[in-house]
Amino acid sequence: MLNENPIGRRRFLLGASALAATATLLPFLPASAQEGLTPEQVLNDPDMPFVGAKNADITIAEFMDYNCPYCRKSHPELKKLLKSDRRVRVVYKDWPVFGPVSEYAARMALAAKWQGKYEAAHDALMSSPKRFQQNKEVTAVLTRAGIDMARLNKDAAAHKADIDKLLARNALQADTIGLQGTPSWLVQSFIVFGGLSHAQLQEAVAEARRRQKAPSSK
Repeated sequence: MLNENPIGRRRFLLGASALAATATLLPFLPASAQEGLTPEQVLNDPDMPFVGAKNADITIAEFMDYNCPYCRKSHPELKKLLKSDRRVRVVYKDWPVFGPVSEYAARMALAAKWQGKYEAAHDALMSSPKRFQQNKEVTAVLTRAGIDMARLNKDAAAHKADIDKLLARNALQADTIGLQGTPSWLVQSFIVFGGLSHAQLQEAVAEARRRQKAPSSK
């Protein structure tokens, strides 16, 4: 069985249909006057790059950090899932919680989307065999991955405000949901914590599809 943590009244109600039927929203913890947060907002952020199927029936949002060892262990397993299941889409939610170098890595990866290479940057950083201790180590990995570093630095500076907002939004979503660390996964309508194997990811997707077919289940 999956190590699933049910989400109570301060978090998402399980089941997208239950959420829609009751209009249950997740209030932002830092500012209760703001509108509530729904799974849809987390899963379909138009500013966040995604990989996998464009017309997916299941979307997974992974809150991750490039210096998280369990994120790196899960990465090849997630790639296997995307290869074996063509109806899945993954949204990477850059959430740098391991310090300044993690934040630098996240910023550089996000900046790579303006040259169409976010996925390449993400794969390269996640495939690193060890933790990044210095920014130059991040730069070296991205350079080897074929990222145009001159353009990357220019885009990182030109789009700093956009990257700031996206990272802040990811962090706020994580805080609002009540996530405790990386990796954390929102699979359509429920949360799973910790590193996952290919089989566990397949199980999570199967459970999400089961819930879609059984709208009254909770």
